[in-house]
Amino acid sequence: MDKTTLGLRPGSIIQDTYRVTDLLGEGGMGATFSGENLATGHPVAIKVITPEFARNAKSAELFRREATLLRTVQSDAVVRYETTMMDKSGHLYLVMEYISGRPLAHYLNKGAKLAPNDVLKLAKRLFGGLAAIHRLGIVHRDICPDNIMIPDEDILGAKLIDFGVASDTSGTEKSIIGDSFAGKISFASPEQLGIGNAQVGAASDNYSVGLVLMRVAGLTVPGAGKKLADAIDARRNDIVVSTESVPANLANFLNALLRADPKARAAAPLELLEAGLSAKPTDEKNHSNRQKKDPLVRKAAKPAPFADDGISEETSNSRGASKLMSILVAGIAVLALAAGGGYWLYQQNANDEQSGKAIDQAKTAKEAVQSADPLDKITKLVASGDEENLNAAFGALMAIARDENADKGLRGRASLMIARMYDPQTYDPKTSPFPTANRNAAVRFYSEARDHGAEGANSALSRLQE
Repeated sequence: MDKTTLGLRPGSIIQDTYRVTDLLGEGGMGATFSGENLATGHPVAIKVITPEFARNAKSAELFRREATLLRTVQSDAVVRYETTMMDKSGHLYLVMEYISGRPLAHYLNKGAKLAPNDVLKLAKRLFGGLAAIHRLGIVHRDICPDNIMIPDEDILGAKLIDFGVASDTSGTEKSIIGDSFAGKISFASPEQLGIGNAQVGAASDNYSVGLVLMRVAGLTVPGAGKKLADAIDARRNDIVVSTESVPANLANFLNALLRADPKARAAAPLELLEAGLSAKPTDEKNHSNRQKKDPLVRKAAKPAPFADDGISEETSNSRGASKLMSILVAGIAVLALAAGGGYWLYQQNANDEQSGKAIDQAKTAKEAVQSADPLDKITKLVASGDEENLNAAFGALMAIARDENADKGLRGRASLMIARMYDPQTYDPKTSPFPTANRNAAVRFYSEARDHGAEGANSALSRLQE
């Protein structure tokens, strides 16, 4: 940061307790900085509201509400609150957990999507956080990809953020604060758009999560990215996801969330999720039987098509590719998105040249995995320093590390090699496919290596966690 923002710059000390390290972003109401707690040394995020907005009763109330609500929520899927302060100049400060990562929107904008069963796993994480919020009578009211952070590329560590428009009067507050809309139009529930007479409540958050999950699954969200009038028209009736577009367990879970009438929506998403996650996928030959047996099935009126050119386990398998090849292509597609450790994000909008390269690299990786000595072959690919060979090596290592049927020792050594590609002490751009080191990703893979008994993993973890 080459200028002072709101009187703060790197090195600024706030009330003898927090040191500012960098500017993360600016908005109309203020700015957000990264910082450090001087007493403990741990990183924090510091949201600052300008004196002008602090003097505005509505803005100040939204800020104080966020601070109050975060203090009461206890869930790892919700950003953790630390403290609130005000200085003599009238600046308000909200200090919270620093999340090293990017919002879900970042990955979606790059064309990423998840395999259907992984969409359900993400849903379980998000609804776990919402359950903690809703138990306290809190409604977030602005669930959208911008407000879901992905720490260190770990999609299953997703966290809900930004409670600036949250309500602690569940079911009694309108969706309009003054003359401004509270929430993002593209992911707003019908009642937030003024459809019907329903009040905004927990069911509104559930609906918004349903739209986010549609987007993450590669489906088109009706009315998203368009004018308010278009969004309203798209939300007047139930949104119906076809079981021809995604597997029945996912389609019907989404359908249960996306009813126009809040009273008709799934009241207990987590319970419904358990049934969806336990349902075994079936092929199209058994489509009609699946509809009879699956408790989540509701027949869809119209299909909601996948976005074009998706490379996923499902589409790869439908083309006759082996499961191993699907894993390899997925791993390499993830690498193209620089998703360090987020190993089941899939590249959706690759052009033909990118897709061809990924498939070629996957074939090289497959040869390595199926060789007599996979790790020796992979080591030679890494040693070549060639970018495509590095990508193939990473895909092969991920395939081995994720293969539950593989030898435990082999999986551990594969995880160890991945960890060293990330480890700041062993990172070398000539032998790592990643543009920079990533300590947190290294810790994650060293932990997996340790769990599989890999020698050297414990000492590396101790070093990184000191």
